[in-house]
Amino acid sequence: MSNVVLVGATGDIGKSIHECLKDKNLVTFSNRNTPDLKSTHHYLDLSQPFKESIIEDCLNGLNTVDTLIFTPGEALFELIQDTSLDQVDRQYNVSVRALITFIKALLPKLRQSESASIIVISSVWGTYGASMESIYSTFKGAQETLVKSLAKELAPSNITVNAVAPGVVRGKMTLKLNEEDIEMMLEDLPQGRLIEPEEVASAVEYLISDNARSITGEVLKINGGWYT
Repeated sequence: MSNVVLVGATGDIGKSIHECLKDKNLVTFSNRNTPDLKSTHHYLDLSQPFKESIIEDCLNGLNTVDTLIFTPGEALFELIQDTSLDQVDRQYNVSVRALITFIKALLPKLRQSESASIIVISSVWGTYGASMESIYSTFKGAQETLVKSLAKELAPSNITVNAVAPGVVRGKMTLKLNEEDIEMMLEDLPQGRLIEPEEVASAVEYLISDNARSITGEVLKINGGWYT
């Protein structure tokens, strides 16, 4: 049974990935303690800097990690002049610093695997950018650049590194929108529907499978033809 570390296991996409990979030996991290996850779960606030040793202590019982999946991200809808530097720091910590810290902490264990994978859940805005979400887009873009760079760096270690970039996913964020906003959004989507979290989870399941060992350094877009 392969060992999977899932970061951000309590969000809509994270929960779907957890369900999709429930036959794996899952170790999960999130900023919420929850009894719902049938896995070894650790509370961790990603919005504040933390050291590699915290992760290493949590995974002390594992000699090998086969997969790291990083899902966290926090939406921030604001003009850049209205965004405080504290908010910028928080976004950076969640989307970039935490990701790099997990990768650095897990690399020795990933290198022990015969076929390891790193998957990052990015966003359509990481590739194309979004007005009113410039900070969020910036750090999602940083994730995608990290993925492409690490794919080359870690290929000799037989570690694949990929990102999945969803469009508008049905979940907590879309539930905050009123009916009029949702209708306007659907009119802009070629398929006329939202992305389901399960679709993202299925893509992740494929990318960590033996059938995808030659796929690395890619950003897989799941947006229903919205941006191509």
